Amino acid sequence: MSASAEAAKRRASDAQRLAARPEASVWVAASAGSGKTKVLTDRVLTLLLDGTDPARILCLTFTKAAAAEMANRLSERLGHWSIYAAEELSEDLSDLLGRVPDQPLM
Repeated sequence: MSASAEAAKRRASDAQRLAARPEASVWVAASAGSGKTKVLTDRVLTLLLDGTDPARILCLTFTKAAAAEMANRLSERLGHWSIYAAEELSEDLSDLLGRVPDQPLM
C-alpha cells in the first residue's frame, strides 16, 4: 500500500474512532460501504465499555437488514472478546479506543 493510501486509511480510522466516542454527539451519513455500520457498532461497544447500561442504548437504522448486521457484528465482537487471550484483547481494545486499555478495562 502506498504512503498516501496508508495516510488516507489512518485518517479514516481516526475519524471513525472520533465518531464512536461516547462523549461526542454525532450524526453519521455516508454512502454504502463507507463504514457507517462499523462506526455505529464501535460506538455501542465504547458506550458499553464506558459503563452505559445496555437498556439505555438506542440505535436507529433504516432497514431491518442493517439492524441485523449490526446485531451480528456486536455479538461476534463480544464473543471474540470473551475468548481472546489478554494480548489479543488488548490489541482489539487499543484499535477500538485509540489507546492502550488499562487493567480495570481489560
